[in-house]
Amino acid sequence: MSKTAAAKKQMTTKASDTRERRDEQQAGIALDGNTRGKFVLFAIPVDERVDDGPVMRGLIETEQGRVNVAGWKRVARDSGNDYLSLKVGNTKPRDADSPKDAPDEWLIGPFYGRLFKEVNVRRGVKTARYFGFVEHAEKVGEDEESHKGVYKTHWQLQIKAAPTVSNDGRTAYIGGTASPAGVRAATADNALPF
Repeated sequence: MSKTAAAKKQMTTKASDTRERRDEQQAGIALDGNTRGKFVLFAIPVDERVDDGPVMRGLIETEQGRVNVAGWKRVARDSGNDYLSLKVGNTKPRDADSPKDAPDEWLIGPFYGRLFKEVNVRRGVKTARYFGFVEHAEKVGEDEESHKGVYKTHWQLQIKAAPTVSNDGRTAYIGGTASPAGVRAATADNALPF
C-alpha cells in the first residue's frame, strides 16, 4: 500500500471514529418533561437563508449536552400574530455519498414547539419577552369540521426568554431557559412573610 493510500485510510478511520464518538454522545442526551437548560436562538444572516428555511437557529443546553433548535417565522391563522415554529433535535451527519433527498436520521427528536413575542410599553420604554413551548406530541386524528390535526401530548417544556446582546456587544440573540411546563421559578416574594 502506498504512503498516500495509507494516509487516506488513516484519515478515514479517524473521521469514522470521531463520528461514532459524537453519535454515542448524542445518544446519551435525552429531552423529556423534566428537562432543564439554557435556551438560545441566533438570527441566520439573510444571505445564508434558504427558501422556506429557518430564520433562526440555536440550541437547548442541558447537563447532558446540546440539542439543536431551528425556528421558522410563521403567522397565526386566528390572530395574525407572528411566531416562530420550532423544530428541536439532533440528526446524524450525512455521509458524502448519501443521496441528497434521503431522510434525516434522528438521534434526538424531532420535537416541535412555538415561540411567541410579547412587547410592552411602560412609560415610553418598549420591552420584549419571549415565551413558548417545546413538546413531544403525536397525531391521533383530525377534526372533521376544522380539518386540523388532533394531537396527544406526552410531555411539554416551557420556554422563557428575552432579547439579549453578547458581552462584546456585537451579537443580538434570544436567551433564556427551558424548564418543565407548569413549574414556576422560586421568587423572593415566596420567602418573605409580607
